[in-house]
Amino acid sequence: MRYTLFSTPLLTPLLRVVSKIILRLIRWRVTGTLPEDHKKYVLIVAPHTSNWDFFLFVLAVSVLRLQPSVLIKSTLFIGPLGWFLRYCGAIPVNRSQASSLVDYIADLYNDRDEFVLIITPEGTRSANPKWKLGFHYVATAAEVPILVVYVDSVVRIVGIEGLMKPSPDAQADLKELKQFFDKKSGLKPKNYAS
Repeated sequence: MRYTLFSTPLLTPLLRVVSKIILRLIRWRVTGTLPEDHKKYVLIVAPHTSNWDFFLFVLAVSVLRLQPSVLIKSTLFIGPLGWFLRYCGAIPVNRSQASSLVDYIADLYNDRDEFVLIITPEGTRSANPKWKLGFHYVATAAEVPILVVYVDSVVRIVGIEGLMKPSPDAQADLKELKQFFDKKSGLKPKNYAS
């Protein structure tokens, strides 16, 4: 078994306690529960408007006892940074090979008993009205549901909304998701495009 930041004996329980304390100090809450009957899904989170989102999400993931993976461009996996990124659950990818990337990730889902991949549909921390559909393509190819998670700075919540089964109409699913996320406020609301 390959350990990550979220599965290392002794360190992970300590991180969970520290995460709960920090969330309480900064007056943020994590609401909702992970689906107990699903061990594989694509987790999407929005609005993604700040570099601080990563820090906030590490706290939430730790509290939820989730062991997620995330895709990061392969050019960053150099030396100690590469080791640290892998330890945080990162998977190096060459983003120029989009179609083979979907197949590669679907194979990861098929090869593992448990696998959660976090994707931010916005694809950037800047205002982007054209969300990427990669999360939908991956969920469809892997035949797994999508877990919808949101950040709302107005009420200081990282919330789990629930599972969504991807339909054959990716654009309709995206429209429905956008209508939901448009009602939430990221850490830097000006960086969100409705």
